[in-house]
Amino acid sequence: MIRRAFLIRVTICCLFLILAYDLSAQTRNVEQQLIVFYNVENLFDTINNPATADEDMLPLADREWSSERYGRKIDLLARVIADMQCCGQLPAIVALAEVENRQVLESLTSHPNLCGAEYQICHSDSPDRRGIDVTLLYRPELFRVAGVKTFPIKIAQQQKFRTRDILAAWGEFCGEKFIFVVVHWPSRIGGVEATEPLRIECAREVRRIVDSVASQSPNMKIVVMGDMNDNPSNRSLRKILCVRKNVKGLQRGELYNPFARKTAIGSSRYDGRWNHFDNIILSANLVDNLSEGLKFNSKTPKKHSAYVFRRDYMCDVNGYPVPTYRGVEYVGGASDHLPVCLILER
Repeated sequence: MIRRAFLIRVTICCLFLILAYDLSAQTRNVEQQLIVFYNVENLFDTINNPATADEDMLPLADREWSSERYGRKIDLLARVIADMQCCGQLPAIVALAEVENRQVLESLTSHPNLCGAEYQICHSDSPDRRGIDVTLLYRPELFRVAGVKTFPIKIAQQQKFRTRDILAAWGEFCGEKFIFVVVHWPSRIGGVEATEPLRIECAREVRRIVDSVASQSPNMKIVVMGDMNDNPSNRSLRKILCVRKNVKGLQRGELYNPFARKTAIGSSRYDGRWNHFDNIILSANLVDNLSEGLKFNSKTPKKHSAYVFRRDYMCDVNGYPVPTYRGVEYVGGASDHLPVCLILER
């Protein structure tokens, strides 16, 4: 009888602890906010823009881009974003790359899967030759935007060089001062070494923005996210932007990338190799003990706090992201990149 009573008490205690843990988790979840970056691979409408080189994404082009294919891509992208819910809520912030204009963004945010979030749009047409831009979607009840600014990339030795502007939006996010910086650095077309100076100059400009913000508003929390077309180990991020991959020893004024640790799977795959070109980088005052209020908890397993999002319908049988096009061949996938997600909690 004594043994039985003891086992009953142990069982009750265990159940109580499990229940307490679940309630604690629910409390934490209520205060979690999901930040997303997603390169959506050529989200173009079907209308020719004479000011840009968008001819390959038109109905009469070799790719035969049509209203039906455009509609399917919007459906797929809306499904992906809706499936990234955190605590039953759509992402608080969604940064995108490779969008043609505001019209395609309005088509996406008004989709039935996303319209409940009432996403607002920060967007500006950049000088990129193909007309692709970066943008920021945000839930207005969480992010009160005070200002938006774009920063063009200028290369002194290449007067005709044109690429995507850097987009910065700042204000109050969940009651705290935040700035979100969205980038899409030049691609590696033409060779990694030949194009590296372009990405290095982009990194220098981002570093200037970060240092300026930190100098003028030391308590401002900074999130830099985008497709950098470089891995965290490359010079642009490691040496120029000075991004740390470890929390230990992190000092105020420094930047930290939770995606910098080597993993088997990246966010995109090219020539048989996974890459982690897509990143979300945080100022030190957003990390662990250096942060008051909303923060990134590095002690939480990365698969729950900073992760590449994937579902079977986004990938082929090998687990690789299914692109919309492979060359001029229509494949019908959502994107050749997978989105990266990061959770902030209070």
